[in-house]
Order: sequence, then structure tokens, then C-alpha cells
Amino acid sequence: MRRWVVGLLILLVAQVISAQSGIRVVVVNEFQNIRISPALGATVIDTVNAGFVFDTIDARSGDSQWLRIQYQCSEGWINLAPLVILDGDINSLPTADPRSVPFGGFESPRSGFTDQQGAVTAAATDGLRVRSGPSRAYPTLANINFNQAFTITGRNDCGNWYQVNFEGTLGWVSSAFVQILGGDVFQTPVGGIVAQTAPPSGESRDDYIAMLRLLRDRIIIAQESLNDIRASWTDAALQGRATCQAYPPRPSNINVPTPMLAAFFVPLDTLVTDFNDAMFNTRQAIDIFIQVCNQPGTANPVGQATVQGALGIINLAEQQYAALLQRLAELIPDDNVGPDECLLVYNNKSEILPRIGVGTIYLDDFNRRTFARGYCFDAIETQILVLQTLPIPESDLDVFVAISALDDPSNFLLVNQASDGQSLTVGPLVMTRSTTYLLIIADLGSEGRAPIGQFAFLLSDVTFGTGTQNLAWDPATGSVILEDAVQTSQTTIGPDGLPVVDTGGSTSPTTVCPSLSFTCNDFFTCEEAQACYDAGNFLLDDEDNVLNGIPCEQSVCFGVAGN
Repeated sequence: MRRWVVGLLILLVAQVISAQSGIRVVVVNEFQNIRISPALGATVIDTVNAGFVFDTIDARSGDSQWLRIQYQCSEGWINLAPLVILDGDINSLPTADPRSVPFGGFESPRSGFTDQQGAVTAAATDGLRVRSGPSRAYPTLANINFNQAFTITGRNDCGNWYQVNFEGTLGWVSSAFVQILGGDVFQTPVGGIVAQTAPPSGESRDDYIAMLRLLRDRIIIAQESLNDIRASWTDAALQGRATCQAYPPRPSNINVPTPMLAAFFVPLDTLVTDFNDAMFNTRQAIDIFIQVCNQPGTANPVGQATVQGALGIINLAEQQYAALLQRLAELIPDDNVGPDECLLVYNNKSEILPRIGVGTIYLDDFNRRTFARGYCFDAIETQILVLQTLPIPESDLDVFVAISALDDPSNFLLVNQASDGQSLTVGPLVMTRSTTYLLIIADLGSEGRAPIGQFAFLLSDVTFGTGTQNLAWDPATGSVILEDAVQTSQTTIGPDGLPVVDTGGSTSPTTVCPSLSFTCNDFFTCEEAQACYDAGNFLLDDEDNVLNGIPCEQSVCFGVAGN
């Protein structure tokens, strides 16, 4: 975001965040706990009795079951259950949560990263945590050591929390551990200023990638300052004096949120160290030029030794920038994702997958090194799809398939497997939401056999009741064709949203698994038990401590296969 836009936002939203909302509630139970965050297990700040009225309410939790209040100069949360609303509509309140949302919200965050310094200087009188909001419930963004300096950019109503800029990180500290060195803290804005970038304060892979992108963007911005100061020093070398005008912005250091640094310490620690060193060198080149310009007199002469030293620092920073950008390019995986691809991120690893379309036949293969293929496709909520796979003749494959949301790859919507080189048709599968999905096709192989060979697959849309055609191999043309569909084994989706397999091969209606969590005592018919067994509840087969492939044979399936 450009600086003039940030400045405009600051002017528009620099107001008291804890302003009155017009909402009043009263405690009707015997007592009401005030907690540090919107959770029943959170620390209790205080307790009030029945009849207490809260009228400083400024936000609600994401589930609308908690209200944020200002209580005795502290931010607290109260549950709706013991309350009666006297005035106002709580649905009009903004959504907040100190555990995940920065103070002020993501639209105008009052924590994150900024290059705006405060007019008040201060130092820490003890080890001091910089949090994303004025409460101990907010996550830690950085740590200030004893006697380290920073500037104050804002405060809360009571002045017991200060908003500070600590080496580019904008956050909140307890005023109890702050020594004011210069300036009037009560002239700083209540609610603080708006950050240029909200803090990625979690420890997930998405937050880690966001931090890498932020580092890259900050380097690109700092490159402008480096170019400007290089031009100034080059001009000074030619003229023998400094041409003093508007100085380039001094880039600040960056502090990685503590939870993220702990989760991704190995790649981030060296990156941040080198980044901050590059920013220090850039600032040093700017500061030396400012010192030259502040010499007594008007000529601002500068010696060649000073010029060469400054240009050496600039060249070093330039090399650091280039090395950092190269390392970041290697770590940010989606920079090279094309329009026909998507990025799968799982267990701190990533892979770019081809994007497939519905209604198109695809060919692929397995070899001695690759026994699984991944694809992605887009689908909308309630869309109904059927998946078909077909091993090409002479391919020794037992195809396994799985489908899940790309952003939740381990939560499978469908899992099935063919055997003995047979084709496989699974569906209809009702898509649970509009998003990008992951399709895995694999051959798990067997002992002593490597999966080698080609296969074809097809996703068909049957949302509006249109029939499908089966994939088939035409030996006359040596190609994959579509032929009229016949009844095959298929998977349907039960009431619990899980796949159900009917292996009967008949034309009778498919029996649906009521729930994969059912035990044998919960079923009404053997067909229901068989459907749940086929869908993956293999615990149904050990009712008599004998595994023979027959579920619930001592109860609803008694007498099946001669038992």
C-alpha cells in the first residue's frame, strides 16, 4: 500500500476505538465472569454480581456469543448467556478476537509493521512483550530487552497500554514497564495509528509464506531508498560536496512474531538477521550523508575517503538485497504457479499440481519412481460429480483414488480402490463447498511389484441428472473411448457427508450408510452395516473377534454366508 494512502487512512480512522456503541446489557444470573479472551477457559479478570450493567461494549466474537467490554481500564470479554440486552443490536458490532484478529481489525489494524515513528521516545525498564493489542490476550509480536529504546505512537483510554514502534514493528506494551525519555505521551492519539501491514501472528504455513512475501516487499521498497542514496553519494563524489535535499526514507528492521519464529526458526532466523543487517547498512549510508549535510557552513564539502566508504556500504547492502531476494524466490513456492496450476501445501511441503477440468478425459502414467499423481479442480457447493479411472491394457495397476479440499488435504471426502487392474467408477459425490479440490490417483502396489503403466480418468458433472458414459478401451483404434453406461459399483454420500460404497452390482437402489460412527447395535438392516463396512468402518468386522469380511455377523447380519 502506498504511503499517501496509508496517511489518508490514518487521518480517517485515527479515532477512539473504544467509543460508545449504544449497546447496554445487564447481568441476570447470580454473577458474571469477565475473561481475558472470548473462551470459557480463559483467565478471569474479575466477577460482577447480578444487576451489573455493561455499557462500554465495542465488539463481538466471531460466533456472536461474547462481547468485548472496557472494564476498569482493561479490555475484557463477557458471555451472552447470563445477560439480557437492554439497548442496541449486537449484530451491528464489529467482529474481534484477541487470539486471531489484531486490535482495530484487519481493515485498520493498530498493530503490524510501519515506518512511522512516534514523537515520544521511551525505553524498557524490564523485558517487555510487544503485543498485537492492549491486553495480555493478544499474541506477542516481538520482545524488547531491558533499556532498549523505541517510540510511542499511541495509547489506550487509561494510558496503561502504549502503542509503540519498535524497530518497525507496531504493537502494544504495558506502560508499567516503560520509562518516558522525551515528549508528552498524553498528546499521542487514543487508539494509536494504523499499521501499514497487519501482523502475520500465527504459526501456520500460510502465515509463514505471508512473512516471506512481506520480507520480499520490504526489500523492494527499501531498494528505492538505496538507489536514491547511491545517486546522492555519486553526485557528491563528482562535485566534492553534498547536495542536500530531501533525504530518502530510512528502512526499518523487522521483527518476526515469536510463535512463527519458533515454528519456522531454521529458515526465518538467518533471513531476518541478514534482512536487518541490510537495512542497517542502508540506514548507515543515509545517516552519514545527513551528518555531512549538517556540518557547519553551507558548502557541505565531503572527502573522497568518506565517499568511498559510503559507496562501499551501499554496494554491500546491494549484494545483501540480491542474495535475500534469491533465497526468498526459492522459498516462496507460488511465485511460479501458472493459470493452469495450483499449489498444494501440506506438512510444511509444497507441490505445484496441474489443474484439470470437468468433462475432459486425461491420460497419465505411473513409473518406478512415481506411484501417485495429484491434480486439482474447481467445483461449486452442491455440484455432483462422478469420477472414473481406467487402467490401459497391459498396465498392472490397482488404482486408488481420494478427493479432498485443496486447503484441507487430509480431510478426505472420498476414498476408494479398484483391484486386479479393473476400472473404477465412484460417485455421485456432492461437493461440500465452492473451492478448489485435490484429486489423488495412486497405485499402492503389492509386494514385489512396482506400479508401472498408463491410466485414463474422467470427472463428469451429473448435477442435473444427466447420465454418464463409461471410460472404455477400444482395441481396434488403440484409444480410450466413452460408451453407454451400465450398472457398476458406485459410491454415494450418506447423511453424514461420507462416501458409501455399494458393491452389489445390482440395479436396486443403493443402500446408504447412516453413519460411519455406528456400531453393530445401531443398524436396522444388514445392508446398512454392509454399506458402512464398505465405506471404511472395518471395526464392524470384529464383532466375534474373527476377521472374515462380513460385518455384524453376530447381530443384524446373522446367518449371512452360512453363519
